[in-house]
Amino acid sequence: MQVVITTNSPGEVSAWVIPVAAILSKLGCNVDVILTPCTFATGKEADVLKKQGTIRRIYPPEKYWRIALGLEKIPRDGVGCVLFLGGDIWHAKRLGRLLNYPVAIYSTKRADKALDLVFVPNQNIKKEVAKRVSPEKIEVVGDLMFSSLKREGLVQKSNQIALFPGSREYVKSYLPFFLGTAELIKKRVNEVGFVISFSEFVTEKILREALKAPNPSLGGVRGKVVENNLIQTQNGLTIPFYYGKPHEIMETSALALTVPGTNTAEMAFYGLPLIAVLPFNIAREIPLEGLVGIFSNIPMIGPIFKERLVWKKAPSFGFIALPNIILGKEIVPEIKGFLDTEKLADFALDVFTDKQKLSQISEDLLAHFPKTETAKEIAESLYRRWGEKSEKP
Repeated sequence: MQVVITTNSPGEVSAWVIPVAAILSKLGCNVDVILTPCTFATGKEADVLKKQGTIRRIYPPEKYWRIALGLEKIPRDGVGCVLFLGGDIWHAKRLGRLLNYPVAIYSTKRADKALDLVFVPNQNIKKEVAKRVSPEKIEVVGDLMFSSLKREGLVQKSNQIALFPGSREYVKSYLPFFLGTAELIKKRVNEVGFVISFSEFVTEKILREALKAPNPSLGGVRGKVVENNLIQTQNGLTIPFYYGKPHEIMETSALALTVPGTNTAEMAFYGLPLIAVLPFNIAREIPLEGLVGIFSNIPMIGPIFKERLVWKKAPSFGFIALPNIILGKEIVPEIKGFLDTEKLADFALDVFTDKQKLSQISEDLLAHFPKTETAKEIAESLYRRWGEKSEKP
């Protein structure tokens, strides 16, 4: 059985595609992944997928329109399906028509009756989807983000604050900003320690550029990489950093400062109190969805348009941390607006020094975000519906 997955950016690739592809591979399926054009992408998605060893073919975004327009064909195995795991549903539906395969999607309220199967994380979303899709086409499978996560029982360091500066180009702004904030916190509470988690989507080149100088619009401090995976700030603070160990860091830290994104949901699974940080100072770097996001990438006028739009919409910005978005209420702190290192340090210390509040946040997160078997359920459902009978002799 062939499963053609469409996806788009780092969070979807890491939390959705990789665990589902692993299960499909165990079932004997041939998995092909098509990366569709996306304003949230880093350009490293294909490289990360190649390392997994569970995916047969990977088509980068630059090939997508040739495929969608029929100028380049994807080899068809004879039996299979298309699975949407991020991006725009239109792309998955288009590929389904080209390959003459049924189309399944995961987790979106934009589902419509033309789809063959819709996987949803919970009953609330099922109710929304059922307004447009026949109930027999909908399966509640839980939240895919928590499917591949596992608590190892590591000991938490009560004085450790983790810094998660993101997986895209805006690491160049966030990293110096977080480093400057860490310096201020350290001056006030000397026993605090820090650790930095870098996404595997962050290249050495991006890291070097990020440490050269802070973004003048946001502030922060310079730094340099020294021996043993340490970053030393311009004022002498040394902080260890790691690639590919986000979950160990989440499990052992007492608080995290992070960009909004998939990380915030994973932190919820580990019961890690977090502060989601969104500075409007760097509005031009904030990724936006849909046509607005595409238009904002137009040279010269695009960034100006995006900046003015973000500033205009700032008062009506909703939640930015996924735990808050999912639950529809604030369960973890957020700070957004025109920020500087002093403001963030003050905010972080208020949260960090209130141990009762930290404990309550952790308990609430653990209660609301349990482990799921979603990747397994999705893969096995696809195989039962469209692969199992054809695979039998």
